[in-house]
Amino acid sequence: MRLASVELDRAVEGAIGLVLLTVALAWTAFVLLRRWRAGRAARTDDPGVPALARFADIETSDPDTFGGGAPAARVGRREDTVTYGYLAVAEEYADPHSGASWCTLTVSLPGRVPFLVLDHWQALGRPNVPQPAPLRPRLKDTTFDSAYVIGVEEPETAARVLGPAARQVLLDEPVQRLSLRGSTLLLRTFDGARLDDPQIAAMSAFVARFLAATPSFVRTAMAASGPLRRDAPLPEGLYGPDEA
Repeated sequence: MRLASVELDRAVEGAIGLVLLTVALAWTAFVLLRRWRAGRAARTDDPGVPALARFADIETSDPDTFGGGAPAARVGRREDTVTYGYLAVAEEYADPHSGASWCTLTVSLPGRVPFLVLDHWQALGRPNVPQPAPLRPRLKDTTFDSAYVIGVEEPETAARVLGPAARQVLLDEPVQRLSLRGSTLLLRTFDGARLDDPQIAAMSAFVARFLAATPSFVRTAMAASGPLRRDAPLPEGLYGPDEA
């Protein structure tokens, strides 16, 4: 009987300890949750704080991210958006040495794309901008060939992606860089641009005109009615402007 009583006392003590531990953990979780909510409210209540401010002030030396033209770049602001019906991210960068600012728009496309980098002649000689080379493709378009330098991995990519209508879009509204890589399209403005609503709208409109002006180069995209025709532009995506 005494042994049974001891065992019962131990069981009761263990149960009480478990209850106390559970209460302590619950209280700690409650306090941490309140602190997180308070911090989040402090960050988002101010309309002057961008939605993705946690990414701000990060320095990168990857030119594929910021569009070349500088040895490194610091993120100043990022905003989610929708371009041509596809999810996109608009970003403002600054050269940490000169302070020059520019913007990029990175659009997520519905499939893989051929590699292509198109740099305006004004960017030649700047850091992370390839130099002209004899083997770089030219399109036998004197005006375009004198305005842009093309880099590709497959020789036929330049002619397929940069048809007459697409070249005209790039000549009418020059950009410092347009690149295709993986499953994204990246647009980089010239230095001096700052990220605001008009700038985002202008970059999105440019990309929409470009995509509508060239036969789809997205290799795995499917139209609602089946495979795309080779000469058809990429259909607009299904995301609306308020879904970013």
